[in-house]
Amino acid sequence: MTWSSQNRTGTTGRIAIAGAGLIGLGCAFELASRGYQITLVDPESPQASVSWAAAGMIAPAYEMMAHGEAPLGDLCFESAALWQGFARRVREVSGYPLGFNTSPTLALARTAEERARLDRLSGMLERRNAPVRRLVAEDVQARHGLSGAVIDAIELPSDLQVDNRRLMRALQLAISRLGGRFVHAAVATRDDVREAVGFDPDHIVWARGLTEFGVTGGVKGEALSVTPIANMPVQVFRFGTGYIVPKPDRIVIGATSEADYRYSGVSPSVSRRLFEAACEVMPRLSGASILERWAGIRPKSANGAPLIGPVGARDLVAAAHYRNGVLLTPVTAHLIADMVDGKPVPEGVSAFLPRRAQTAAS
Repeated sequence: MTWSSQNRTGTTGRIAIAGAGLIGLGCAFELASRGYQITLVDPESPQASVSWAAAGMIAPAYEMMAHGEAPLGDLCFESAALWQGFARRVREVSGYPLGFNTSPTLALARTAEERARLDRLSGMLERRNAPVRRLVAEDVQARHGLSGAVIDAIELPSDLQVDNRRLMRALQLAISRLGGRFVHAAVATRDDVREAVGFDPDHIVWARGLTEFGVTGGVKGEALSVTPIANMPVQVFRFGTGYIVPKPDRIVIGATSEADYRYSGVSPSVSRRLFEAACEVMPRLSGASILERWAGIRPKSANGAPLIGPVGARDLVAAAHYRNGVLLTPVTAHLIADMVDGKPVPEGVSAFLPRRAQTAAS
């Protein structure tokens, strides 16, 4: 795939984006950069979005264990390749630091089963000529203060991270500086949008998360953050479904994944279990204090793939990014902006187009 990000100075199209989470913000930034007049509509603050509760991992390699190699794997690697340029542009326009960290992720194994999963992942990465490096467990333990529970490890240079909260703030600033505006309102139809923004948009991008067209359900995830500790490594550590993600002002620990859940809130016992699992891997974390606990619902489509594309003559959907919202923000923004520009859909993207043409009621 190839992506265009040329600035279309002089463009006069007016675009409304329903949903100001990370995907909506990313689409707004890309479209505003190309000269479109952007209005974002959302009834909530950024702190209420799933994006705010994320860990900020950009993990095309590790996530292959969840979704396989293609076509989603290809899209994830395409987006990861865009991230450095995307981060630079957001930083330049906003003047705000993103906490973009290019240190490679370390994937750890604590059991024979997890070691076998790392072996399979290494094989998948080698087949696509993606970087991967086997490490000596004892060296990793000594260098990063990990326990003897870690029996194997690989380094994933393609898997990076960004501070998702700083990123959202930077995108808000950048969009405002490019002439975009924000409207607090709940919208479900084109009529709602027209009333909220005060004009009839040339296009609407629907990016409302769980309530979006084509989203068939949600998967609950719980996580927590703790205070920074002395000499904390800067890498992300992944182990099974768990992770330790250092940020400038906190350490994020997670996460659960519950497709069937009865309670959408935080469970103290789950938080405790996540923290204990992280401490088992990195014992020094036991001296940290808990800052936050949270639960969020990740929006998912029927087949687990994101929905990116038109749902009518003038409406587009950008939704159902599930576990990969942060990772897929740049590629989703480029795709949506190219579609608004009228450019042909790149080969390989058809798997992510909405299966049925749906439009908001006019």
